[in-house]
Amino acid sequence: MLLTDIAAKTQQKTVAKRLIGTIFLTAVSLLPATAYAADSGYRTEYGIYIFGMTIARSEMNTKMSDTSYTLDGEFHSSGLARIFDSTKGSITIRGAVLNQGTAASVQPASYLTTYRSGKKHKRTSISFKNGSVSAYDNQPPINKVAPWAELGANDLKAVFDPISSMMITSPSAAAVCNRTLQIFDGQTRAQIRLSPAGTERLSVKGFDGTAITCNARFVPVSGYEKDKKSVRYLADKSKITISFASLNTDNQGAGIYAPVGASVGTQIGTVKVRATRFEKTK
Repeated sequence: MLLTDIAAKTQQKTVAKRLIGTIFLTAVSLLPATAYAADSGYRTEYGIYIFGMTIARSEMNTKMSDTSYTLDGEFHSSGLARIFDSTKGSITIRGAVLNQGTAASVQPASYLTTYRSGKKHKRTSISFKNGSVSAYDNQPPINKVAPWAELGANDLKAVFDPISSMMITSPSAAAVCNRTLQIFDGQTRAQIRLSPAGTERLSVKGFDGTAITCNARFVPVSGYEKDKKSVRYLADKSKITISFASLNTDNQGAGIYAPVGASVGTQIGTVKVRATRFEKTK
């Protein structure tokens, strides 16, 4: 899991900075691609908030065809987070659209994210083949702190990058939350176990309709420091919800759904991610 860890002048500032960095990049990892329709383009924009104040913004552009999808996105710190360090980054994803009868799903081929926080730079790349990780690289290399949960022999099979995993193919709106997402971000292998939590009305630029809300449980599998307090809090104490919507569904609600909002409990408060634009561009 991506974290900022930059030296500070005082211990208090160091702790605050690490927490803001964790919040910022955890929230960014929830930012999605968008709903599916052949030969279509989409624009999605998000704000990330804590205590009612903006800490980050993100913009994503997605292109879909009958056989492939691409996503190019940017994210940057804003408001409160910039007090500690200016963070700016990009995400690029390429993958295939798999058509199975009347259903379509996505399968990532490559994932690249780069970001700069203060004087530190981070780059993570992942390559996929037939639905499993074929190679990955982190620059600088991961600093493993004992006790460390090493990746298992089968942990990189049948997984998605954090963004593609959120593009959910569902036979109906009611079934969106009935699943477990299998995720690998270049370091941490995790599950996000979804369960139904209800619906909510969403009205933003490009979309006015119903969003499906899921409770979400974060389950770390491997590739993390076992005693790290932020990870343990997310796994054991955090209350997480994710809301999904689709720009393209049939009369029964079948389609590909993507997140339009999330709420993540952290050690210093609840972080909220909300779509400010969810729009088809062609």
